[in-house]
Amino acid sequence: MRTTRTCSDCGYKAEYASIPLADAHHRRHSCDKHRLAAERSARRADRGSTRVPRGCIHPRSRHVHGTRAAYVKDRCRCPDCTAANTAASRTADRQRAYGRWQPLVPAGPVHEHLVALRAAGIGVERIAMLTDMSVSHVRELASPRRGDRRIRPDNATRILRITIADADRAPRSRVDAAGTRRRLEALVAIGWSLELLAVELARRPGSLRRSLTSSSVTVRTARDIATLYERLSSTPPPQCTDEQRVAADTARAHAVANNWQPPLAWDDIDFDPSPPAVGAASRPDDVDEVAIERALAGDGVVYDKLTPTEQQTVVALLSARGRSIRDIATQLQTTKRAVASHRPAGRSEPAAAVSTAPRTQDCRRSALASTA
Repeated sequence: MRTTRTCSDCGYKAEYASIPLADAHHRRHSCDKHRLAAERSARRADRGSTRVPRGCIHPRSRHVHGTRAAYVKDRCRCPDCTAANTAASRTADRQRAYGRWQPLVPAGPVHEHLVALRAAGIGVERIAMLTDMSVSHVRELASPRRGDRRIRPDNATRILRITIADADRAPRSRVDAAGTRRRLEALVAIGWSLELLAVELARRPGSLRRSLTSSSVTVRTARDIATLYERLSSTPPPQCTDEQRVAADTARAHAVANNWQPPLAWDDIDFDPSPPAVGAASRPDDVDEVAIERALAGDGVVYDKLTPTEQQTVVALLSARGRSIRDIATQLQTTKRAVASHRPAGRSEPAAAVSTAPRTQDCRRSALASTA
């Protein structure tokens, strides 16, 4: 059973686990020592009550009261800052006693990492903002002055935690535009016009056209277009009115003409190799039956999109159907000379027209004979 004893002379009060322990140990206390400790506590409390917290004097790093940084940097001696400094000193003393005190570490790995970050486009100001450090300190660590510099472990950990990724870059830094360009092309391929995309991004169409032709874009542009792509890649454009349907069809036709791939054509839109251009991998003797059928039906496949073998086949089949050179050239959107170069020998005109010529001459002869 726990018990409490209080000295009637000095006021010393202590709690013990049992009455025998209280009888044995309470009488051993020193009244003079207790009075001295009480006086010191009273003086410390008086000094703390009269201390006025001192504000931060640094324009960039705003130190918070109740921390050792405010005690050292701002020289604030308020009770909270003093207590924080005392706790930090006791922790340091304990680590020294255990043999684990390591206030500074070599700055070589940190310097190499800073050089790599700056080479990747992550500047000193951006690093200082991500690590909550001063720009001058980061610039000093990044400069090739000395190789024996040392740095605090917590600062080294914060710097080494920064990765060479777009998420850690400054909004106005430049990155490769391949992924951004592919995302815009994929959205156009499913019918989204640049005007509609510009409205979704609250930007001008000319700005998106520059992103389509530029080799690099800002990080902010890349992030905005990536977010828009995630939202619209599986959503068709609005096609409620005739104007919207025409705009969507025009966008798809423009994408087909430029060999722009839709979203489903990419496994990894940022790192997949670019697909070959239309017709770049086809041989002159390749024959696509579907292309021939579409060309015969006038379904958008023109002369220039066919291989030489397909051109000759289509011209021969259309000629066999009795089509003239002019009609074939109009349907395939080419010249009459190009059609004539693929026409079968001895068939400059349709067969039907040639076969009717002898009949006309025979009719004229019979008419002259009857009149005579």
